[in-house]
Amino acid sequence: SSVDWSGDRVLVKTNQGNYSGDRLIITLPLGVLKRGDVSFSPAMPAPKRAAIQALGMGVLNKCYLRFAKVFWPAEIDWLEHIPSRRGEWNEWVSFKRAANLPILLGFNAADRGREIESLSDQAIVSSAMQTLRKIFGSQIPDPVDYQISRWASDPFARGSYSFNALGSTPNMRDDLAETLDEMLYFAGEATEREHFSTTHGAYLSGLRVADEIMA
Repeated sequence: SSVDWSGDRVLVKTNQGNYSGDRLIITLPLGVLKRGDVSFSPAMPAPKRAAIQALGMGVLNKCYLRFAKVFWPAEIDWLEHIPSRRGEWNEWVSFKRAANLPILLGFNAADRGREIESLSDQAIVSSAMQTLRKIFGSQIPDPVDYQISRWASDPFARGSYSFNALGSTPNMRDDLAETLDEMLYFAGEATEREHFSTTHGAYLSGLRVADEIMA
């Protein structure tokens, strides 16, 4: 895909057709921008390109496990586990009190979050159950259903959400959000200086861009 903003109108080329307009709101995830999956002509200014390279795109993958019934303490919402490998199944969320559902949600973060994406669903569920059986005992039942995320492998995401990597600065998020020639507008959680990494940050960035266009 490509974005050509060299003329009076911006032209977007995709594998599903071409589009043109007076303005373009770009909400591409930072991971997609870092990979260069979308080219820009002319190239974006150096400060914006530097921000894209310096800011980090994290990975936090989820595995939802649904059981026939709750076997863990029903009054507990959040479980912490100290794993042998950093980032592997160290946090669990119970949906019992929040949604009255027998569901546990486990996380794999950072390097382990990326590594686990190459495993099959069955291998991921098996790994999760090994951890849960260390916590609750070997007699707990297998899940009846599951749902697994693979954010780093998703070509429309290339990660979960941004973070302030070593060497980056808060000003770089301002550079990432900077409008270009009143033609290209940038939104998304990564453009939010105060509320990056959050859904409400993405929402607020949309309001910011709408205000800029309507001004």
